[in-house]
Order: sequence, then C-alpha cells, then structure tokens
Amino acid sequence: MKYRRQGQILKIIHDKNIKTHEQLINELNKIGFKVTQATVSRDIKELGLIKIPLPGGEGSVYSSSNEIPEDMDRRINMITDTVRSVEYAMNSVVVKTYPGMASAVAASVDASMRGDFLGSVAGDDTLLIIAKSEEKAAEITDKLKKLFS
Repeated sequence: MKYRRQGQILKIIHDKNIKTHEQLINELNKIGFKVTQATVSRDIKELGLIKIPLPGGEGSVYSSSNEIPEDMDRRINMITDTVRSVEYAMNSVVVKTYPGMASAVAASVDASMRGDFLGSVAGDDTLLIIAKSEEKAAEITDKLKKLFS
C-alpha cells in the first residue's frame, strides 16, 4: 500500500503543480487513498521531495530531486533568485533562502559542488554546509556568492 501510494505521489507531482500538503492530500483522496497530513509528510521525506520555484515567481511546487534539471546554467538560474545570503563561520557555510527554498538550493549545490564539502543539511529557509576546514568554507562561500549574485 505504501509503495503504491508513494508511486501515485510521484505521478501526481509530475503531472500537476502541487504547492501544499493539503493539495497533495486532496489529490490522493480523489484516487482512493485516504491519508493524513502526517502520512503525507513522511512520504514526502522518504521520497526526498523538494520544492522548486515556478517560472515567473508564482510560488514553488513539489518535485522529485531526480527531476531537477542537470544543466548547470538552468539549475543556477532556477535558484539564483531564492538565495538571500551566504556567510561562513569556522568550517560551516550558512546559506539563507526564501521560505521553502532551502531544499532546492541544497539539491543544486550538492549536485554541482559534490566534492567540495563533507555534507549539507537543509531546513525550510537555511542550508548548512560543513567544509573540511575554515579555508575550504571561505572558498565555498566565495564560489556560492559568485554563483548567486
């Protein structure tokens, strides 16, 4: 049941612009899946769904991280306007985004700078990147500032 439901979630977000948990719950209910908000939240986390901006600044929608464009220029253009600041302290880099956009920025940074840092964690509007050293954190910060300015 769980895997069928998660497969339907992937199909729904591929076919429709789903902006909220509530919209996703409604779509699942329409096709016979009676789900709670908690179930949908777990499914979103397990599927690794992220929110990406719609063209023209019309908000953001759920997407599979596998559907993020792999072309570097398109990926950078997609997220450039969502980054508010990039700073570092010691070996940590903090990227502040608009609400709901940190996961999209994280997916892009992870894909394009994979070997430059130890790992990253994204919240709602903040991405934390852990570098090997303070010098490496400064380099990453400079790269990101150039990309997002």
